[in-house]
Amino acid sequence: MRKSILSLLFVPLILAGCGGLSKMAKNSNTVRYQPTPNPMETMDGKVMIKFAGSIPAEYFDKKVAVFVQPVLEWKGGNLQLTPIQLKGEKVEGDGITINYENGGRFVYSDEVDYKPGMELAKLTLAPIGYKCSETDDECKFSQDLVQKLKTTIFDTVVIADGVCNTSALVSIIGAVSIAPTNYDKTKGVAETADIYYANGTHKTDWNFFVNKKFNAKSNYEDLKRVILRDGMPKQINVTGWSSPEGEETANVDVSKKRAEDGMKLAQELLNDVIRTMADRAEIRNKDYAYYKHKLLKETVITTTAAGEDWTHFVTMVENSNIEDRNAIINVVETQRNVVKREQMIRNMTLIYPELEADIFPDLRRCQIALYYPLARKTDQELAKLATLTPQDLTFEELMYAAYINHSYASKFKLYKWATEHHSNEWSAWSNAGAAAFMLENFSEAERFLNVAKKMEPNNPEVLNNLGLLALAKKDYTLSEYYFNEAIKNGSREAEDNLPIVYLKHGDYEKALDLLKSKQCTYNLAFAQLMTENTSGAIRTLDCCLEQTHQVAYLRAVCYARMDDLAGVLENLKYACDEEPLIYKPKAVLDIEFRKYWDNPDFKEIVKKYE
Repeated sequence: MRKSILSLLFVPLILAGCGGLSKMAKNSNTVRYQPTPNPMETMDGKVMIKFAGSIPAEYFDKKVAVFVQPVLEWKGGNLQLTPIQLKGEKVEGDGITINYENGGRFVYSDEVDYKPGMELAKLTLAPIGYKCSETDDECKFSQDLVQKLKTTIFDTVVIADGVCNTSALVSIIGAVSIAPTNYDKTKGVAETADIYYANGTHKTDWNFFVNKKFNAKSNYEDLKRVILRDGMPKQINVTGWSSPEGEETANVDVSKKRAEDGMKLAQELLNDVIRTMADRAEIRNKDYAYYKHKLLKETVITTTAAGEDWTHFVTMVENSNIEDRNAIINVVETQRNVVKREQMIRNMTLIYPELEADIFPDLRRCQIALYYPLARKTDQELAKLATLTPQDLTFEELMYAAYINHSYASKFKLYKWATEHHSNEWSAWSNAGAAAFMLENFSEAERFLNVAKKMEPNNPEVLNNLGLLALAKKDYTLSEYYFNEAIKNGSREAEDNLPIVYLKHGDYEKALDLLKSKQCTYNLAFAQLMTENTSGAIRTLDCCLEQTHQVAYLRAVCYARMDDLAGVLENLKYACDEEPLIYKPKAVLDIEFRKYWDNPDFKEIVKKYE
């Protein structure tokens, strides 16, 4: 918590001094305490309670004991916390002895499970004093002591006001490991030829630099030799694609035009091939039309405007040297809103120029593919068969069908089916566990991952997924172990996940050290905020690839700590507009915004929950 929030003022603690209980009560304003911090803070779902009491010299009666039981009170509930006993020098038994001549000091700490509404909780004390020769250690609550002994109850004092729950803003969405599939899409396809286009164009230019880089014209000419050697294919598919950084409607249109351009090339190719075949067969000119018609009847020719090529985009990013490739892939796989996804892709090009230089040009293309009787199934065919008749697929086909499916619920069904019918394949068990984890079905995830670990104890994918599972169960020691083992065995995902362990249990400096290379990431900004580098956190949030409601809310917290009302309102409004059911009730209670609760503009943003 920032120092500006921490109350450094000592507030009177009602205890008592020499001369009996009445004199101690009368002079209670000379006793001080210091809450650390004020307001209180949460850590990993716990409210952390700590304060120090300072008792002056010649104050605490030598024959008096004081029972101190803090209470946490909020609208809708209260909790009596662990008590402590203070005692004079002549009192025997358990407790903290306070010297009459010199006074003394004590430190209190406790923690309780956080519950919604505790943001407005107050930490209070109503100490109970009694004269005795030995402390009463059997009473666990203040009311028990009052009923049993002759006591003096002192006035209630508020120690700390409010609970800051900013620690809960850490993102725990880790990167699961999906074992790679061995499915080869090109097996059974006699030949393919890709023709590449400049951004936004759809006319063949063999001199275009990407066409030259991949020998596109030569590959196209090779199709003729394949048909002359193997005969007419069963099917010719012409597919047009676009790169995914543009607007969807425009991308579909340009992919359609590229497919049409590819169809013209395919027709030219067939005309040349059939003429050559006719010449070789010595077909007379008057019989050529029928000969050509008969050959073309053997082949189905289709065109597809595939639009934005997300599948190959993800594959190319995975195989690239871009440092934050996992973050980029996560944006594609989790953002279902196409318009927002496209905008985020455009934002990526500013941060990662490699996308425009090395990846997007290879996606702007059409493909002419020749399929013969042993040709493999298309993605669409695989998806349909995996849903309806998975038994008709090989293991590799089934795993690939699950891989290209964007729904984790659907992935889980396919991976689970694979474990039941291909039980000797470790990757089925590991991937089923990963999918179950993403669905927050942790018991199922544990079951599948434990089987995978028995089969492949040192596999980095399995170890990383087990680390995520341990993290979700708050077993940070085990989670750290699994992530480190996965990193030793080559897991890049585990490198991204390890800092989350330290963020969850509050070791922000260590997490920050691990996150320094992960520029423009949400958790880096969170670590910077929690280490009081608020301006750095704002800069990091500003360059995040995905400008989500989560990013906006954390940025609003940053601006609140900098006393920037305009920044608070702008970002809080965005978060509340995007996810009103989450952020409006949260902002109303969030201690970070307490100074703005009476602001009319703030009230307008959260008005449904006033």
